[in-house]
Amino acid sequence: MGGAVSERYEWLTDGMPPPYGMETTHRLRQDPRVLLTFDGLESGASRRWMEQLVAMHGAGRWHVPLACDGVETTAAAAADATVLGADTAHRRFVAGGNAMLVRPGEPRVAEMVRIEEVDDGVLFLDTGLLRDWPAGSLLLPTLGCWLDGTPQFARFTGDDAPYSIAFRAGEAMPLVAPGDVPAYRGLPVFEQPVYWTQDPGYTPARRVATLDDGIGPILLHDQAGMVLPRISVEVTAVGAAEIAAHRSLLGALSGRYHPAWVPSFGQDFHVLAVPSSTTLDVEWFGFGDWPLQANRRDIRIERHGGAPLYRRITAVNPQSNAERLVLDAALPVGFTVEDVAGVSFMALCRQDADVNSLRLWGQGVVQSQLAFVGCQHGL
Repeated sequence: MGGAVSERYEWLTDGMPPPYGMETTHRLRQDPRVLLTFDGLESGASRRWMEQLVAMHGAGRWHVPLACDGVETTAAAAADATVLGADTAHRRFVAGGNAMLVRPGEPRVAEMVRIEEVDDGVLFLDTGLLRDWPAGSLLLPTLGCWLDGTPQFARFTGDDAPYSIAFRAGEAMPLVAPGDVPAYRGLPVFEQPVYWTQDPGYTPARRVATLDDGIGPILLHDQAGMVLPRISVEVTAVGAAEIAAHRSLLGALSGRYHPAWVPSFGQDFHVLAVPSSTTLDVEWFGFGDWPLQANRRDIRIERHGGAPLYRRITAVNPQSNAERLVLDAALPVGFTVEDVAGVSFMALCRQDADVNSLRLWGQGVVQSQLAFVGCQHGL
């Protein structure tokens, strides 16, 4: 089947934002429920084959390929062979799991195999292959699934059918948290490549309660006493390593369960000078006219040719047409204005929903939209 492919992860989080005090959340699912969706148009013999499979096996269990992790075999494999050469790094091939071999351009020429062991660049199978497979054959890990409802096939013509088929995973698919993710104050920092054809969104929202008895004046009460920004971003992951890192980050966030530091994706400060290792002079915009506040005092310093720096502003001192930021930790030795690519605020946020979707664009490119909302915290 060709067309659009997506993976959807559904967590379940219990928790309510309190009017006062810190937020608490509880993860009710250890692993997300997984929905695999395929959309496209089939014609002729392929259309008849697709409808025959659904009609005859609709309520049965399916081996559904994880298209994001498809890879070509690196060497030919003869019938009865128990070894397949392929780049297994960052792909979801697991010992005891299943995989599918497909001849490119001929989806009906396929074979299911069971994986005994996964090594660097090699899959060991528990039984021999049934047929010869040339180098360049498509190898995909699979997940045991059920149809998520019976698909409807529109009669675009008598022999063409647009389709949308969704499969619900019948087995767990753990999303392992990344082992080397940037962290600040003990929590992860969102450092994913942004897809700039859709602008990131930033709203400096607050949690405001409206008190109105219908008789007297309307009163507003700022319940959290801090900005709780709403940040939306679209991410593009290119290649198996970036896709695996993004999927792992989603596992670490687990829907609305776990917070992370999220930058505003704006140029929030224009740096004029670096007077010392713990101060930055920035162009005046009235930042020091207000008391420092949680979710608007932690910054991300993007550097040319270096990893980002994370710092907390502890004080703001007025200067002539400028403001001097006092930082909680020293900058690297020799740090100058020329090193700065941008400075943005960071806020501690959770995702605003328990659902994430990955859309596959071609082979090895995935897009994902995320929406964050600021947390009420005392860090």
